[in-house]
Amino acid sequence: MTISTRSVDSPAGPFTALDVDCEGFRVGLLSLGAAIHYVQMTDRAGMPHDVHLRLPAAEDYADRLRNPHLGASLGRYANRIAGARFTLDGVDYRLDANDGPNTLHGGSDGFDRRVWRTAAVEDHAVGARVTFALTSPDGDMGFPGRVEATVTYDIQPGRIAITSSATSDAPTVVSLANHGYWNLAGSDSIATHTLQVHGSQRLVPDATQIPCAIASVSGTAYDLLRPVPLGPAIDETGGIDDCYVIDGTDMRAAAVLHDPASGRRMRVSTDAPGLQVYTGNSLRTPFVLHQSVSLEAQRMPDAPNQPELGPCLLLPGEHYQTVTVLEFDFTV
Repeated sequence: MTISTRSVDSPAGPFTALDVDCEGFRVGLLSLGAAIHYVQMTDRAGMPHDVHLRLPAAEDYADRLRNPHLGASLGRYANRIAGARFTLDGVDYRLDANDGPNTLHGGSDGFDRRVWRTAAVEDHAVGARVTFALTSPDGDMGFPGRVEATVTYDIQPGRIAITSSATSDAPTVVSLANHGYWNLAGSDSIATHTLQVHGSQRLVPDATQIPCAIASVSGTAYDLLRPVPLGPAIDETGGIDDCYVIDGTDMRAAAVLHDPASGRRMRVSTDAPGLQVYTGNSLRTPFVLHQSVSLEAQRMPDAPNQPELGPCLLLPGEHYQTVTVLEFDFTV
């Protein structure tokens, strides 16, 4: 197992790129956005293949037009908040509106666009652990409270565990999530991938992607309870960009992505209540439409305005933490 680091100069400021090689399972990380840069796994012949979208060079990630949150850590609140505002303890907070009238992924300068501190790099016998840290000041993008956030990647052969944590010195709302862009074939389409999501309900979005109802997926094009080829699902839905309510609580299986041609498979487990499934409906150059699928484990979108969707508050003295595990293997 080897770890190498290098400094990258960019318009966003210098940041660190790390490369971790665990017995041929290679993972690249960036302190810009506390992001996954790339994931490579070997095929049955031992040849490495990318299974996560990547830009040609690490410095390209500072170009926001080319980088749609690739592999990044989202915050202060992943997904959308309606009207770019919410009320907490009788105070109305106005946020940065960067998605029509709404706030998306914490605003135009969300956590995914920041250079995080590389707080720790630990080399273990069977893997590596890398921790990034970020301080978000009171009023950041309109959010109250000074938040201290960390994201830790525990990497072992065929396995990435992502632990996201935060504390605050004042009441605020927090939802951290990883925005991976997965294509297990290393191709320009996910049409032949199959996807299974252990969610019997989804949040029905309005025209601006804000939840307006919770509905069963049974009998609809959004039913992914059994493995479904993504090509027909995309054709029938026009592209999926929906938050599924993951069945069960605590740490449990959330999704399985599979490329039948290569046999590559990725299993997703999480303790988060929701999973945003996004089939690359807005990807643009240097990528193409529907080249990847994102499986973003998170708290529910717009929960700051719709408390019935579940918890989203972080109070002083509390410790927010969420864990998502990605496991990679082959089927026969």
